[in-house]
Amino acid sequence: MARDWEQEWSHGEQRAWLDAPDILCARFRGAITEDTSRWSCGLYETLAARGRFYLAADIAESQLSPESRRYLVTHAKAEWFLGIVYIGAALEQKATTKSLMVGSMLGGGRPLDVRYADSLEEARAWIAGHRAKSSER
Repeated sequence: MARDWEQEWSHGEQRAWLDAPDILCARFRGAITEDTSRWSCGLYETLAARGRFYLAADIAESQLSPESRRYLVTHAKAEWFLGIVYIGAALEQKATTKSLMVGSMLGGGRPLDVRYADSLEEARAWIAGHRAKSSER
């Protein structure tokens, strides 16, 4: 999937960049506010307009506020993504991200493959395997 637009974005401490051919890498740090979720959802929606993609999100040093969580459940769309890998998620973050997926599905969203990894390299490996399995279908 060719992408011919800006390759890197930032919002405060948050950073996102494209990793060929179809991975959006993101690094979230500190308190994630509703404003941050508005920024990230806007980016995801913009990229998805040109094709679905994988999200590899490093959330190791971040905390999602209740307002941010509500915004994501309401506005993030599973159909934007081919799959999501959360990197460095602690137990509380895993519970939060799983509740986001359940909230999305209960709201009529499609099921989405979500995994957890300890590093970006591990996330890339899972994505490569997932991409290969998906192309076989």
